[in-house]
Amino acid sequence: MMKFPAFCFMLLICLLLLPTTVLGAEAPNTIKLFMNEKRLVSNEVQPRIISGNTIVPVRIIVEEIGAKVTWDEAARKVTIVKDDANIQLVIDSKTALIKGKKEDMEVAPIIDKGNTMLPLRFIGEQLGIEFTWDASTSSVHMYQKDDNDSKPVTGPVDVVDDKPPVTPPTTTPSKPGDGTGTGTGTGNGSGTGSGTGTGTGTGTGTIKPDPSIHLLTSIVLTDKDITVNAKDGTLVPTTMKLANPNRIVFDFPNTTLDEPLQKLLVKNAGEMASNHPLVEKVRFSNFKDNPATVRIILDLKSSADVKVQPSKLPNQWKATIGEHQLTVVIDAGHGDNDPGALSITGRHEKDFTLSTAKKVEQLLLQDKRLNVLMTRSDDTFIPLDDRVSFANNIQSDLFLSIHGNSAKATVSGTETYYNRPESAAFANVIHKNAVAATGFPDRKVREADFRVITKTTMPAVLLEVGYLSNKNDETAMYKDAFQDKLASALVAAIKEYLNLK
Repeated sequence: MMKFPAFCFMLLICLLLLPTTVLGAEAPNTIKLFMNEKRLVSNEVQPRIISGNTIVPVRIIVEEIGAKVTWDEAARKVTIVKDDANIQLVIDSKTALIKGKKEDMEVAPIIDKGNTMLPLRFIGEQLGIEFTWDASTSSVHMYQKDDNDSKPVTGPVDVVDDKPPVTPPTTTPSKPGDGTGTGTGTGNGSGTGSGTGTGTGTGTGTIKPDPSIHLLTSIVLTDKDITVNAKDGTLVPTTMKLANPNRIVFDFPNTTLDEPLQKLLVKNAGEMASNHPLVEKVRFSNFKDNPATVRIILDLKSSADVKVQPSKLPNQWKATIGEHQLTVVIDAGHGDNDPGALSITGRHEKDFTLSTAKKVEQLLLQDKRLNVLMTRSDDTFIPLDDRVSFANNIQSDLFLSIHGNSAKATVSGTETYYNRPESAAFANVIHKNAVAATGFPDRKVREADFRVITKTTMPAVLLEVGYLSNKNDETAMYKDAFQDKLASALVAAIKEYLNLK
């Protein structure tokens, strides 16, 4: 199959959302992009304006939203398919086919430095992506549309990272006739409205609180930690670490702000001062109404880590905010029902990768400056996207995936793969040390599109230590002495890259 141009479907901003005057105030390459709160980084051609329309490279977002893209070299045609959407665009043509019907675009797709550039407004309308614009940080936040979500925002809004204001669903009206207010009507519920009939009179009835929604009553940030209290219920937030600018985001599901906190909101955005040395300020809002969600954001002065602390109160959540510790994720390839390559003597790749990864982990743990995490520590199958999300969500500093290769019996050697330019230096230092430790032929540092090195947001490398299909490589790779030597070399490489003396 002929290779199609690199697609980078970075649905960032469109004229539906940003007036030309706003775009003119900021160069396009200064705008930050987020999809479902994950920072998207483009290493390819930057978005730009043509004839008043934003055009964007395609690749990053297509994978994020699960769309499928194909390229017809002969016809110079791009086809994007997601659910019932089918979009066909031809390079340099303003006519598109949407589910087989012709539609005109204001600008045509182009190819720039090998990258296909598409008109954002047109594509976004077809795929149901929702956008919000945070003018204070020059950020575009994109969300996959949910059937229960509200309609897309059509212009810049004041948001707290990064959703439009919502009405907190704290209460629900009572049924007709069961009110206690005053009014007139007919039936048993008439008069003062205190009857039990089905009267149709007008009046003011009681408002019943939704028992599934918990009132968040206080947010307290000290010079060490943050404490959040609710009137009742258990608080278990999801946590995200975001960079450029550095933030820590806490989303508390099934909660809404109580009245005193509501009064602090201006256009659904509240702020609190901070005396924590790493925190610039605290922001909070009623982030969603379906499900009801309170969002709390710590705007950081520098990168920081969160460590949840135990609390004796179920309706209290507490976490320490401390200086960032360098974090390395070690990924043992394959696992469980995904055994990987079968070696020449019938052994599985998953066993070699796990054994070697655990040796690397144990050596790294000896350095207290490092936080070391494994994607798997036993014979468990972890989907590739889960491995990626794990590393991204904790904002790891490095990601190393360990594998064994397979090919013809005559092929031997060590290969190191990377995908994004920011991973190249890490790949080179890993490869240099790995080749010296294995003694296998040097099969060079190479570029590839393995998912764990394309979707991760930190420098990420996939190491193919040797060929399990080669007798000499395989014999060495399952020996403890070989794995120990390799593990020491990989640890040395990681410390060299992180400049840890």
